[in-house]
Amino acid sequence: MSAKVALQLNAILGIATALAASAIMWLVLTRPADVAATVARHEYDALVVAVARQLGAWVHAVLQFV
Repeated sequence: MSAKVALQLNAILGIATALAASAIMWLVLTRPADVAATVARHEYDALVVAVARQLGAWVHAVLQFV
């Protein structure tokens, strides 16, 4: 693996991680009771679905803007 490929992979992974963290923080700030209840019940699938929906909504909004 060349250095260029490794840097590109690192950048993609960093962007994806930042977006996921932003979506989780958005959910914690906008729906704290739902997130706390989901984590307390160990139902992480619901949290992943909510994060994916939030990211999809953000992508949709950006595409409508463009």
